[in-house]
Amino acid sequence: MINDLNQLKMFYTVAEFESVSKAANKLHISQPGVSQSIKNLEDEIGFPLFIRTNKGVKLTNEGKEIYSYCKAIFRQVDLLNQTLQDLSTLEAGILNIGASDTICKYYLIDILKEFEKKYPKIRYRVTNCTTNESLNLLKAHEVDIAFIHTPIINSSLSYINCLRLDDVFVCAYDFDDSNIKHLSDLTKYRILLLEESSHSRRALDNNLLKYNVLLKPKFELASLDLLIEFCKKNMGIICVSKQYIKNELKNKELKIINIEEKLDPRYISLTYNNEYISNAAKKLLQYIKNN
Repeated sequence: MINDLNQLKMFYTVAEFESVSKAANKLHISQPGVSQSIKNLEDEIGFPLFIRTNKGVKLTNEGKEIYSYCKAIFRQVDLLNQTLQDLSTLEAGILNIGASDTICKYYLIDILKEFEKKYPKIRYRVTNCTTNESLNLLKAHEVDIAFIHTPIINSSLSYINCLRLDDVFVCAYDFDDSNIKHLSDLTKYRILLLEESSHSRRALDNNLLKYNVLLKPKFELASLDLLIEFCKKNMGIICVSKQYIKNELKNKELKIINIEEKLDPRYISLTYNNEYISNAAKKLLQYIKNN
C-alpha cells in the first residue's frame, strides 16, 4: 500500500526525466534523498520500479504500469491547482445573485455589464425574486449576494447602499393634478399600488402613516412595469421611484405630482451573509464600492 504521496511524486518526476539528478533539481531535493525515497517505495511495494543504467534509469514493466496511473493523478492535481488559481483571480467561478425583476432591469444589468468586462470568465446565475425571497435565499446560502430594496431590519445581514431611490406620486402627463397639494388629497383620487405583500408597498404604507394617510388602491398589481403602463393609460395615480421612470418623464408620458410632504428615501442595496461571502461576491462588492 502507498501511504506517502510525496514518494509517488518523486517516482513520477524521476520517470518523467529518466534521471534521478534531474528529478532532484526539479523538486529541489538532494539526489541521495530522491534515491532513498525511490528505494523505500520499492521496498514497500515489493518490486523494482526502475532499471539503473549508466545513462540514467528506465522504467520496469511494473513501473510503466504505475507511471500511467501517476500521470493521470498528477495531471488532475495540476488542473486542480490551476482551478484554485483561477478562482482566486476570478478567472473562473460562478456568482449566484438574488434580485427582483425591477432591480435587474433598472440597476443590476448595467452593473454586471461593466463588471463582466473586468472579469469576463465569471459565470452568473441570477434568481429573480422579491426582496423577502432574496433575503431567505441569502440566509439559506442559496445565493452569494442579493440586491434588495431597503431599509430593512435584519441584524444578521450586512448591506451597502448602491442607489438612492426617491419615491414620488405620478400621473399621466395630461391628467389634471392641480388640486393635489398634500398626501391627504390623494385619498380623493383613483390610486394604483403594488401588492400589499411587497416590500415596496409596505415601506410606502409605513411612510404614509407618519402623515396619517391611508390609501385604498383601486388596483393592486404585482409588477412595477404594469403599474407604470396602467398609469400611462391614465388609469390612476401611482407611487414610483423617479429613478425608474426617467424615460417616461423625458418623453412626457408621465409627470410628477408636486406634493408638499416628501416621502423618506429608499435604496437599492447589496446585502450579504456575514457567515460567508464568496471571492467573486467580494470582488463585486468592492467594485460597487469603488464605483
